[in-house]
Amino acid sequence: MASDQTSRLQSFVRSTLGCGCPEEVLRSIHLTHVEASIESDTLFTRLDVGGQLLVYVLEVVGDPQRAAEALPAFIASGMVERDSQGFNRLRVVLATDDPEGLQPTAERIFNDSAPRDDRIHLHLVEISELPFE
Repeated sequence: MASDQTSRLQSFVRSTLGCGCPEEVLRSIHLTHVEASIESDTLFTRLDVGGQLLVYVLEVVGDPQRAAEALPAFIASGMVERDSQGFNRLRVVLATDDPEGLQPTAERIFNDSAPRDDRIHLHLVEISELPFE
């Protein structure tokens, strides 16, 4: 991965998501775009940050309700991978054109799906804040 891409990913993890990961963890970030089975305008990106932090990004162009509907399965999948692969934390990111409008619904669904797990965090961001194409 090019150093400018790595720098953008590090900034996203550190600044946008508020991760306090040590610098050595941020030196190794592996990005994978995964084929989403929800809709053609839905993208799923997975970040492995130093083998310590797992970030699942669900990007939905158009109707943000699709992101909310996909959230429980997305969370469950991330928690299984986090636990089976030995990651310390999971950050679930919903990227839409209207994160503020989706926030109440997404937070309710998130709280119902991962109510007592302090090793998982939800973030809602604008699509324009994503550091990858």
